[in-house]
Amino acid sequence: MWVLENDTPFAAERTLVCDRNGADLWLVAVKGTFIIAGDHSLRLAQRQEEILLAPKYRGDPSVSSLLYESDLDYTKPTTDIILHGHAYAPSGKVSRQIDVTMKIGHMTKTLRVLGDRVWDKGLAGPQLSDPELFKKMPITYERAFGGVDLIADDSNTHRWEPRNPVGRGFATTVQHIIGQPAANVEDPNFLISSWKDRPRPAGFGPIARHWSPRVELAGTYNERWERERLPLLPEDFNEHFFQCAPQDQQRSNHLTGGEPVELLNLSPEGPLHFNLPRIELSFTTLLGGTTVEHGAKLHTVILEPDVPRVIVVWHTALRCHGKKLSLLWSRVEERGMI
Repeated sequence: MWVLENDTPFAAERTLVCDRNGADLWLVAVKGTFIIAGDHSLRLAQRQEEILLAPKYRGDPSVSSLLYESDLDYTKPTTDIILHGHAYAPSGKVSRQIDVTMKIGHMTKTLRVLGDRVWDKGLAGPQLSDPELFKKMPITYERAFGGVDLIADDSNTHRWEPRNPVGRGFATTVQHIIGQPAANVEDPNFLISSWKDRPRPAGFGPIARHWSPRVELAGTYNERWERERLPLLPEDFNEHFFQCAPQDQQRSNHLTGGEPVELLNLSPEGPLHFNLPRIELSFTTLLGGTTVEHGAKLHTVILEPDVPRVIVVWHTALRCHGKKLSLLWSRVEERGMI
């Protein structure tokens, strides 16, 4: 019972969960890892990344950013596009600032990456020091605007940036900002010029479940919920909560594979361009004595140009409410590149 037969070269895993209203769902996730070759083609990676059953952070979840989200949430309304990597000065030289760009299909996003800076005392108030030269700079939320201000002796006045509590440049008073590092990664349309600026933290990476604005989509957990819905999700739960990419990296529709990708200043080898893999997968499930054929959607695309590689996650959810004890097995097969 509940057996998964994986007849693909990719990683696969399954689970039974309930949706927002308690209906049973049979989930199967398939994760493919591909190396970006020198001729801009993709080849199957020798080591396939495993399906993640829980979120994975860069370190302690309380003080570090999310690296990979769980692959077994019951839905994603659209495809998440994630990028992990560094900004590289062109031609191996040094620079004080560069723009990095990720293009996938019709989606384009650019970030500005600057060398290390601090907030110095100025005649008219705190001012930013000149950026230092760099060849390579991590693009992480640890280097974007955000952080915590725990300087005051009175803990009741401690504050943090709920959109990015692990970042830099956040302070509650002018006295607290002096000598503090400023963000290295910014949105070029909303550059920081004052210590009072509160831009949206800039990045290509996933947003943790307990960070804003994602956490607000989780719904309201109050006495009414305890009385009328527990253990179900709240009535105002928004399924976009399962999306971990920044809003501008969530497509209006699911990607299908084959979309062109271009990455600028995100690789030491220069510009990268290739097409996302487009794989045809088929799923067969024996449920209640009936063989059911079903398909999958492309839930997640993870670009890692430092390797360089691409990770894609397909996901299928089969409603089996009241029939889960008669669900015997599922088989996933690869029918080749489309």
